[in-house]
Amino acid sequence: MPNESDQGRRRSRSGRQGDQQDQPARQEQQRQRRDRDDARIALRATVAETLRAAGVVKPADGLPIGERWDDLAEALEHHQVVVVAGETGSGKSTQLPKLCLQLGRGVAGMIGHTQPRRVAARTIAERVADELGVELGTAVGYSVRFTDQVADQTLVKVMTDGILLAEIQRDRMLRRYDTIIVDEAHERSLN
Repeated sequence: MPNESDQGRRRSRSGRQGDQQDQPARQEQQRQRRDRDDARIALRATVAETLRAAGVVKPADGLPIGERWDDLAEALEHHQVVVVAGETGSGKSTQLPKLCLQLGRGVAGMIGHTQPRRVAARTIAERVADELGVELGTAVGYSVRFTDQVADQTLVKVMTDGILLAEIQRDRMLRRYDTIIVDEAHERSLN
């Protein structure tokens, strides 16, 4: 008559066999995920290169941020965290994503750009898309509650803080992004 330890060993052995049988399936899923990620990166690289070749990834004329463009580019290249302060209307919200694109960001991961309110997220996305000459939801997209206009070729994703916080619940390292812009930081609270 089998005792409990014999039954435990049988279950353990069958569990290992199941794991071994599942391993090729997991490896195939991982390979497919890597292939999708590689295809997404290649698509974004093509879109980014097209925008740079068209000459649209440059500061808009007449904005004060254009005077400090090279200084900001150098700071972004050499520092992990950069704080940018300037007057309202100086071009921080619309021009920083373009500066990041000029530096080659947005290809390996998207440029995430947070706004405190839904209307602001959509408006900023529309403005950046317009300045780059692209349709909203392609190279520049946005995500707010109940609306998501982001595609595989999206380089810049403008979103509300809540969307980014929800993504952190699923991916603490925010691997989908290579740059995060926290806009209007002074309007945030710790609550």
